[in-house]
Amino acid sequence: MNQRILFLIYKDEIKFTQNPNIDHKEWFHAIGGTDEEYENLIRGFIIDDKMIFVKKDLGYDSEVISVAQRCAPLIKKQLNKPYLKVCCGIQRGMNGSSWEPIMVLKEESVTEEQKELLQRVDHGSSNTSGTIIDFKNNYEDPKFIKYAEKFTLILLIITIIVKVILIGNKTILMSSRWNSLLVYAQIIFLILTLIGYNRKMKNTKYFGIAACIALFFMFDLPDIIIGIINLFFTVDQTYIIDFLDFCHRIKEKIKTKTEHTKKNNKKM
Repeated sequence: MNQRILFLIYKDEIKFTQNPNIDHKEWFHAIGGTDEEYENLIRGFIIDDKMIFVKKDLGYDSEVISVAQRCAPLIKKQLNKPYLKVCCGIQRGMNGSSWEPIMVLKEESVTEEQKELLQRVDHGSSNTSGTIIDFKNNYEDPKFIKYAEKFTLILLIITIIVKVILIGNKTILMSSRWNSLLVYAQIIFLILTLIGYNRKMKNTKYFGIAACIALFFMFDLPDIIIGIINLFFTVDQTYIIDFLDFCHRIKEKIKTKTEHTKKNNKKM
């Protein structure tokens, strides 16, 4: 099964996200939308071989059909998925768990008006327009920004600690201009990455890549390990965020269980 891609049409712009930890409403609020606007927001998702447009209670009307006819060819072209079936509305399947589209639209070609709209497509976190590296960073997701800042700060602290140790035991000689340049570059680019995430700067990923390169060129195991971790997060943060979410849920369960045990002990 393909990864689900959410999309919405807001202010005459098509936005995408592949973040599995966010729904349409939470995402819409994150980009500045209101509850009143969400009531009439045309949105949908792409999964398997279907592109489904919906509105309100996952239904559709003439406006949804019109928007689907206008935007579907653009989405297919932008995501390079010409095989997608364009659908409107969702109904619950006969088994009570699966969801099926209510109607399937006929194929449409791209018009001149649609080509103009194509120039305003916002890729969000999907970045599926044919780039060499498919960055998954979603700067519109508050959860991503929160974890990205914390994760980068931890990497920065670990990097500084490693440098102090390596310089202290003379594994790294700061008398070498090359070593000095790399050490300062690592710290500076990690700080810039941290600032970039905080300010939701779209070029933050390049600061992260630059920090990785500086770490790799030290050619020592601790820096290479830190560089690999940072590179993995810079390119695709979804797995690490899922892992951190899992740790957070375990922590909350332990906390709840501990509080429950304390209450029971007090009663006894």
